[in-house]
Amino acid sequence: MNPNPQESQPPASSSTKDESSKNVRVCSKNVNKNVFMALVLCTLYGMADNLWSGTVFVAYLKLINGGENAAVGYVEGANGISGLFTALPIGYLADKYPRSRIIKFGGVALILTAVAHSSVMFYVGDAVPEDQDKVDFSLYLFLGVMTLWGAAGGVVNGPVQALYADSTPEGERTRYYVYLFASYMLSSCVGPLLSIFLFLYWGDEWTVEDLKNVTLVGMGLEVVAAMTMFFFDDKNALKERGEEEAETEPEREEGAKTEAEEAEEPLLQTPDEELSPKEASLRKRRRYIPYYMFASDLIVSLGSGMTVKFFPVFFKDDCDLSPVNVQIIYLIVPLLMVLCSDMASRLSKVFGRVQTILLVKALGLSFLYAIIFKVDYLKHEPFLLVPLYVLRTSLMNSTYPMQESILMDFVPKKERARWKSLESVSQFGWCGSAVLGGLLADRFDYTFTFLITAIVQSVGTLMCVVLIPLVPRSEKSLAEDRKSEALARKSKGSRGSLSEPLLGDEEADSSRMSGVV
Repeated sequence: MNPNPQESQPPASSSTKDESSKNVRVCSKNVNKNVFMALVLCTLYGMADNLWSGTVFVAYLKLINGGENAAVGYVEGANGISGLFTALPIGYLADKYPRSRIIKFGGVALILTAVAHSSVMFYVGDAVPEDQDKVDFSLYLFLGVMTLWGAAGGVVNGPVQALYADSTPEGERTRYYVYLFASYMLSSCVGPLLSIFLFLYWGDEWTVEDLKNVTLVGMGLEVVAAMTMFFFDDKNALKERGEEEAETEPEREEGAKTEAEEAEEPLLQTPDEELSPKEASLRKRRRYIPYYMFASDLIVSLGSGMTVKFFPVFFKDDCDLSPVNVQIIYLIVPLLMVLCSDMASRLSKVFGRVQTILLVKALGLSFLYAIIFKVDYLKHEPFLLVPLYVLRTSLMNSTYPMQESILMDFVPKKERARWKSLESVSQFGWCGSAVLGGLLADRFDYTFTFLITAIVQSVGTLMCVVLIPLVPRSEKSLAEDRKSEALARKSKGSRGSLSEPLLGDEEADSSRMSGVV
């Protein structure tokens, strides 16, 4: 009998220790630390964002600027322009340097921006300023503050999302993006719910003082959300398929690619000359999938920007709904959005991701057209109008997990932060069109802007049709294809490395002919 039983136990592998150090126990399950922190961040960020940035701040801006929709559009446009000019630099830095370092800088920026925003609101005061110069100056200050929000928010939309993708396993990213989407959407209910209690406490009225107080609570939550950004770590990211095998090969021929480098390329790695003409053509067209996705998303965002900030004031001005009633709408939307997202994810396993995106968005657009053509009747019947709006908004936004999983499946790992940062360019289109939406709403009415939105979003949705023959219906088949090619490359490399050193040229040729090697 061994006097020291511990000596008979094999030592724990370093790889097992490394993997366990990347995880945290949540509800008796191991969860990657970056994944966990991203979910926590999205939860807190969603609470804060939906407490102040939607209905509350839009109504506040319109009140202090004499009821002009254009002021709302200008402020949103400043946010988008900032996102446009900072998105790619932030993405480039996150690809060049550790993503967690850029995320920490983003946390500092969020805190400073929340402090600046609060300071401007204290400057404006608790009522509409009587001095027009003060009103104009406050608008300029808010333009500057929203510029800071655009830059700081780009870190959450870019590097954080890229590190989240790096920390999720291949072939399962749709599921993980459903988790992320659900965290943000469910927390989005808490923001409106909290604002409902605050409005009931301070008074269910559209006053500058009440709107300011609710916004300040949101600023406090923004600071709490920013604190979580200091706990991300690139060391907890997962390796792409083939990277672990590459680490076991310390030597390779100069100029040759390791499997890790090949794994960072978008999809299948077999040289084009080894493919059939049909397969090579498909490979070439698949390289444009991220560009198709970005173009479609940009056009849909352009349409959304013209109306998304004006639906709350449409409910306020045209439908005579109180702050609590409007916030109840935005309390229901995220809940239904999560249900629709889960339903769409399940449907995608049967019909395919692209096919499901087209189906769901077409249904959402049909509800928007119904609102547009029956608005004169519906605005006097909120019990009919609100369900149509809630269904339309939930369906149009429920495809986010599928869109993100497609993008990340066809984008190299080393370029993910840059592609995620391009979403800020879409945000610019979204916010830039808000300027146009505000001007159109002042010139015509809200219904006219809704119609333009529906037409533009229809065009953007139809662009996804070209993806049907390019994106496989089965998500896991992509990961299986990559694994098969990695094994084929490894097998081919092994045959090549053994035949030449051990056999002479003639012997090697003879052996290959006879099938020995």
